Amino acid sequence: MKILFFVILLDLMGIGVMNPIFPFIATRLGIEPGMVTLILAIYPISSFIAAPLWGRMSDQRGRRPILMISQVGAVAAYIALAFADNIWMLVLSRFIGGICAGNIGAAYAYITDITTNENRGKGMALVGGALSLGFIIGPMVGGLLAGGDKATADFMLVALFCAAMNFCALMGTVFFLPESLKPEIREKLKNKPHVSRWQQFGKIRARSGLLLLFIAALAFGTGGSVFESTFPLWGAAAMDFGPRDVGKALSFAAVVMVTMQLVVVQSKAGSAFFKRLGDLPTVMIACVIYGAGLLTVAYCDNLVQLYIAQALLPIGLALFNPNITSLVSKQAADTERGMVMGFYASWGSLARGAGPLFSGSLLQANLHYPFYYGVLAMAVTIALILIVRGKEPPQAGASAAGIAKAA
Repeated sequence: MKILFFVILLDLMGIGVMNPIFPFIATRLGIEPGMVTLILAIYPISSFIAAPLWGRMSDQRGRRPILMISQVGAVAAYIALAFADNIWMLVLSRFIGGICAGNIGAAYAYITDITTNENRGKGMALVGGALSLGFIIGPMVGGLLAGGDKATADFMLVALFCAAMNFCALMGTVFFLPESLKPEIREKLKNKPHVSRWQQFGKIRARSGLLLLFIAALAFGTGGSVFESTFPLWGAAAMDFGPRDVGKALSFAAVVMVTMQLVVVQSKAGSAFFKRLGDLPTVMIACVIYGAGLLTVAYCDNLVQLYIAQALLPIGLALFNPNITSLVSKQAADTERGMVMGFYASWGSLARGAGPLFSGSLLQANLHYPFYYGVLAMAVTIALILIVRGKEPPQAGASAAGIAKAA
C-alpha cells in the first residue's frame, strides 16, 4: 500500500504543480481570461467523462495495466504542454491530461482489492492523504520552478518537471506495484451488468431530498471552482502576482485545510463539537465562512488580508465536504448507497469543470464578479440545505423501489 501511496502522490504532484502556473502559460500566448478558464475546464470535464471508463476497463483488464497506460498518456500530455506555442496545443495537452487523470478511479479500485471492510477506511484515507500532500507540495514547487516574475517565468521547466513526476510514477507501477485484481474476481466483474449514468441519476431524482443535496453540492462546487480558476489571473491583475506568489498562497491554503481536516476536526474536542452541532448546521456554517473568505479576497489590498482569506476558504471547504458527503450517504438507502456515492464522486468533477466555463468572462467584465458569484452560490447552497432540513432520510435497509415509491 505504501508503494501505491507514492505512485498516487507523484501523479497528483504533477497536477498540483501546474495549478498556479497554467493561466500564466495561456496569457503569455495572448489568450483572453475568458478563454483561459474555458481551457482550464477541459481538464476536470474530460476527467469526469473518463473516470468511469477507466474503472470499467480496470475491471476487465486489471488495475495495473490501466494505471500504466494512463501514466504514459500523462507524460505525453505534459511534454506537449512544455512545447505548446498555440491554443490548440494547450487544448490538446489539457484534454489528454484530464483523460489520464481519470485513473484515480482505478487507484481507488486497487485499494478496495487489497483491503477488507474493516480497514478499507484506512486505505481510502491513504489516498486522501496523497491527494492533500500533492496539493500542498505541488503549488509550492511549481511556483519555485517557474520563478517570481510572470514575464520571464520558465513554464517549460515546470511542464517537464510534471512529466518527470508522472514518469517516476510509471516506473513505480511497472517495477514495484503488483496486480491487485485476482483472475476469478475479474471474470465475475466482466459479467456484471452495466448501469449507465442516466439510470443512476434516475434513481437519485426519485429522492427529492437527495437530489437537492446534489444540487447544493454542485452550487457550492461551482462557486469554489470559479474562485480557483480565476485566482492566478486575479492575483496577477490585482496584486501583481507572479507564479511563485500564487504557489505560496495556494500552498498556505492547502496546509490550513489539511490541519483543519486532520487536527481540528479529528481531535476529540473537535469531533464531539461537530457531532453535537450536526451535519446540516455545519454545512451552512461552512458556506458562511467560505463566502466571507471570497468577500475578503475581493476587497483585499495587502498580503495580510489575502492570507486571512486564504485561511477562511479552506476552513469552509474542510467543513463542507465531509458533512455534505455524510448527508448524501444518510439520504441514500442501504441498497443504493454504493451507486449513490460513486455518482456523487463523479459529480464533484462536473462541478470543478462547470465553474471555469464562465469564470473567465466574469473576471474579464469585473475583477470582483467571480467572488460575487461565489457568494451567491453560497446563499443558494444554504437555501437548498434549509429545504432539505425538513425532509426525512430513508430508513436503513429500505429497498430502492420502496424509496422511489415513498418519494
